[in-house]
Amino acid sequence: MSDYENDNAQKAEDKVAPPPGSDYEVAFTYHSDNQLERAYDKAEHWVKVGVRPNQIFLDDRSMGVINFRKEMRDPLLIQAGVERLIDFRCSLTLSDTDVDAVFSSVCYYEPGSEPTYINAYDPELSSIKEVLNMVSTNLFNYLQKPLLQQDE
Repeated sequence: MSDYENDNAQKAEDKVAPPPGSDYEVAFTYHSDNQLERAYDKAEHWVKVGVRPNQIFLDDRSMGVINFRKEMRDPLLIQAGVERLIDFRCSLTLSDTDVDAVFSSVCYYEPGSEPTYINAYDPELSSIKEVLNMVSTNLFNYLQKPLLQQDE
């Protein structure tokens, strides 16, 4: 591999890991009064087919954990004609009645610019949390849908 390719590979890796001290976690927890039918299967399907993550770090049914990274356009700014990308890592932990979604390594940037990692004092924090809340709400709504019954 040439030095140029090594530099590009290093830059791609740098985007995944935030600088030390800049990581800010945004946690969401959903508790269902009823048992969630096949929550893990449904969450895995939602991640792979709906979210289409850039990378899946962990997909372990025995632990009930799915950990992935997603880069997406900011849906709150698309209609305003502003292109801003949000890059985050999400860890889903599922049980029969609870779903925990923790978003970490969250950054935002305009195409061609350096990412800004979210911290508790960032003026964009509320906007970014709103987008992450949309992502988690989408998951929780999907998990609550009953499984389709096959007519025999």
